[in-house]
Amino acid sequence: MSTTPTWKATIARIWAESQNAAAQRLPFALLVCGLLAYAAAFAWHMLANFDLVNLIRDANYDDSFYYFQIAYNLAQGKFSTFDGGITQTNGYHPVWLLLITPFYWAFDKETALFGIKAFEIMLVAGGVALIALAARLARLGWQLLFAALPTLYYDHTRLLFGLEAAAAMFTLSLFILAVCVYMRHPQRWKWHIAAIAFALPWVRIEYIAISLAVTAALCAIEWSRQERRSLRLSELAAISHAYIPLVGAIAGMLLYFAYNGLAFGGILPVSAAVRRAWSQAQISQEGGYDFIQSFQETLRHNVFDYELLIAFEICAYLLLVWRLALRSNDKRDWLLLAFLVGVFGLAAGHLAKFAQTVLIMPYYGSKAWYFVPAYLMTALIIPVRLYIAIYLIRRFLAPRRRIAANVLSVSVFVIGAAVLLRSADFSAPFRWVDYVSGSSQLEWGVASYMGVQMMNYALHEGSVIGSWDAGVIGYFSRFPVVNLDGLVNSYGHFRARPIQLKEDQLTEDIDFYRRYGVTHFANGRKRDQTPNNVIFHGAPFDIWNGEHQFTLWTYDRAPDPPDTNVEIGYSQQFWDSIQPRFDYASDGIGIVLTGRTAQAFAKDCSPNNPMVWTWIDEQKHERILIEPNLYRSSANTCVAQRVLPRGDVLPSQVKVTPLKAYFANLTASIEPIIRSDFNVYLSDGSLIYTKSQCSQADVEDRFFANIYPADADDLPARIRRRGYETIDFGFADYGAITDDGKCWGALNLPSYPIAEIHAGQYATTADGYNYIWEATYRFDE
Repeated sequence: MSTTPTWKATIARIWAESQNAAAQRLPFALLVCGLLAYAAAFAWHMLANFDLVNLIRDANYDDSFYYFQIAYNLAQGKFSTFDGGITQTNGYHPVWLLLITPFYWAFDKETALFGIKAFEIMLVAGGVALIALAARLARLGWQLLFAALPTLYYDHTRLLFGLEAAAAMFTLSLFILAVCVYMRHPQRWKWHIAAIAFALPWVRIEYIAISLAVTAALCAIEWSRQERRSLRLSELAAISHAYIPLVGAIAGMLLYFAYNGLAFGGILPVSAAVRRAWSQAQISQEGGYDFIQSFQETLRHNVFDYELLIAFEICAYLLLVWRLALRSNDKRDWLLLAFLVGVFGLAAGHLAKFAQTVLIMPYYGSKAWYFVPAYLMTALIIPVRLYIAIYLIRRFLAPRRRIAANVLSVSVFVIGAAVLLRSADFSAPFRWVDYVSGSSQLEWGVASYMGVQMMNYALHEGSVIGSWDAGVIGYFSRFPVVNLDGLVNSYGHFRARPIQLKEDQLTEDIDFYRRYGVTHFANGRKRDQTPNNVIFHGAPFDIWNGEHQFTLWTYDRAPDPPDTNVEIGYSQQFWDSIQPRFDYASDGIGIVLTGRTAQAFAKDCSPNNPMVWTWIDEQKHERILIEPNLYRSSANTCVAQRVLPRGDVLPSQVKVTPLKAYFANLTASIEPIIRSDFNVYLSDGSLIYTKSQCSQADVEDRFFANIYPADADDLPARIRRRGYETIDFGFADYGAITDDGKCWGALNLPSYPIAEIHAGQYATTADGYNYIWEATYRFDE
């Protein structure tokens, strides 16, 4: 009788094997699908609750707009330029630029920002899934590794700020996976890992260290497996799977340098050369380079101190497992070794970055998005420690006491998984989005964006703008914007300028920029970082709020002393140019609304008489805004700007009243709810603080208001347990002092029903807080 199985039996066996394989893969597949679904939900929640203001202020650095603008120009057929073709630049990392360019084929510039943000989130989540897959292939407890990584896809300080960090996270995770696959089937996967090693320098230049370290380690591991016999040239072909990845890594590095050198005139990105020059200028200013001081200062940075020790720890684990694997040739040893080789690459990249920061760029080499390898390495270290412990238990205890070894291994696994899952906070990204989405805070990026809206309207066709902090300005400007600090300019620009500190660049001879056809200069920066007040003296257009300002000026309009006739002439010209842009206008007052950003302009105003801007929404709710330092620009126009809280109805009216007249009418019509050093009034949802004669201390002190809601569920989730909301402010934030010595302040209250307000004034001393007065008002009294 023939024993050959029938075709039915063969099909049944194949079906049974496939079913068994599917059953084994199902838990992992469900976890990966859950992760990607979670990331998609996070992306949807963010984009549903974020608007353009949030994307500019909370989700993208100014430097990220360098990428966005270059990608936009690339999509328009312009090669590698930030300013539309005036200069060419390589001040970026190519992989991230190429990944985001298609968004500008499909969407306009504002919509593309939302698409790129969702893409970033999914890239990071995909990277986490790849690491879990690598752990599964290495036969590690991938469930524990998976549980350790939830922070990676919602960390909004390192990975989701519009720069190359998301692409780096995905590529490094893919590289770790490739190493694990390669160790299982080296002949089949040698070209794949060579291709990824080739690409790593194009993700970030420092990743040359990662690609070389990992591929060299693979070569060393393969050679060590040749039973210590010397290799002849004729035998090299037999182990090509070992050196081909190393050749790929070297080729990627050399081609990257060659491309930069031939196309742009320097083998490094020009941004790296500029930051190195800034560090050299800082060193020169401080009297020379001090290695010990630089080493100590770098160690104090929290991106280095703990991570540096982890890097050496991972190297020790690699050497230990490598030595043990050589003695046994057990497949499980080599699979663990494969995963450790991938993590060793992260450690090597971090050590290289540490050395670069200490030796080359001690002052300008520590940006958050540089340290994806360090962050990924620290996220993996706890599960790696647990598995090394389990590995050693099974290696040394199992041959003698198998039951004890199994019990101990399972206990380590379960306890570690429980600790990691307990520490995972899956709701954190959603709480973060809810916390920042409604904020009305105005910062540098938004101040630049609001200034650019007016700049686009006020300037004539053919203008060319020069800017030092040019990301947001260049992206939203309808005119070409030339980057002047050099980060995304050309090597020709870098070599033609003297090396100096970034903070000193506004003091340069501005005629240097005539070569670019620059007609105006614009910048958004902190006011206390403006080093040359003379150059700003003739600025025809200045908008500022709080600490940040946007300033536009021309090099031929800096009269000293100012020519009054010229200023008056420009005042009318400026007013005429922005009037068509007003959404509301009356009696020489205009307001411009762009999304939820609002800018108010007064044609004529007294610099010594603060004004009260009153916005009234469609429900007739009055919202009072005192502008304490209402800024009188060189265009003889007073300017104020705010970001409206998200969800508020845009104003249907806007009024401007002199502060003294406004509060004289108010205090004559209502009684204060609190009488103390300051009288406190309640008017149309606002607390009004007044004092008849203020001292300098009153202006410098801080004030607080603890708001107790009628229903605690109305509070944001983050403070619901506390039971009240605290608003802390000073007169520099929400008030003003008039020329007769009176203090006035207005604070808008939350929209929910309020049961009680506890308010007061305090001074900060060396011993803590000194409360000057406190008082409580209950609404049911």
